[in-house]
Amino acid sequence: MFTAIQFVQIAVLVILLLILLVLFCAIDLVVDLKKKDQNISGKIMIKWLFLSYSKVFYPTEPNTSISKKLQGASEKEKVEKSAPITVKGAEEVPEEKAINESKSSEKKKELKAKDIFRIFNNIKKPLLRLFKGTISNIRLHYGKCDLCFGLPDPADTGILCGFLYGIFGFLHQYWKDFSYFLEPRFHEKAFNIQLMADVRIRIYRFIPVFFRFALNWGVLRTGWLLVRTYI
Repeated sequence: MFTAIQFVQIAVLVILLLILLVLFCAIDLVVDLKKKDQNISGKIMIKWLFLSYSKVFYPTEPNTSISKKLQGASEKEKVEKSAPITVKGAEEVPEEKAINESKSSEKKKELKAKDIFRIFNNIKKPLLRLFKGTISNIRLHYGKCDLCFGLPDPADTGILCGFLYGIFGFLHQYWKDFSYFLEPRFHEKAFNIQLMADVRIRIYRFIPVFFRFALNWGVLRTGWLLVRTYI
C-alpha cells in the first residue's frame, strides 16, 4: 500500500508530466472554413498526441433562416405587448432616486490625450516584437485566404484595403506557404471569406516571447497607469 507521502509524490510527478506534455508536444490545428453571405460551412480540427477534436459547420437553409427571423419577430412583439406601460413624469422611488444621484455625482475616470499618447509610445515596440515572435513561432504547413469585403463608404473600403494588404504582406514574409487574395467591393457592403490553414504550435516556444513582453519596462508602466486610472 502507498503511504500518503508516496501518493502525493506520484500525483506531483503525474501533474508535472502532463504540464511537460502540454508545453512540448505539438498541437496541430487544421481549418477549412467558408463564409458566403450568412452561411458558414467547413471544419475545424485540433489534434494533440492521440487526442483530436473537430467541429463541423453546416450551411443553413434559407427557409429555416427566414422562419427563425419570423419567429424572433413574433416573440419580440409578444414581449412588447406584455411589457408594462410606464407613465412619463412619474415620481421615482426614493431609493432609486438616491442611487441615481450618487451615480451622477461620481466622476468618470477617463484617460487623457497625453496618457493615450504615452501608452502608445510605451507599448508600440514591445507589442510589435510580441506579434513578430508569435508569428515566427507558429509553423504553417499550408495557408490560403480569399477575402471579399466592402464597407458602406467607399473611402473606408479603400483605407481597409490598404491596411489588409499591409497585414497580409507582413504575414507572407514569415509564412512563405501562405497565399492570399483580396477583393475589395466599393459599391456594396460585403464580407465573404474562404480560409484554409494547417498549423502546428508548441506552447513552450511562446513562453520567452510572452515574458519578454510582460516584463518590458514600458508595458509595466502602462499597466500601472491603467491600474491607477480605473481601480
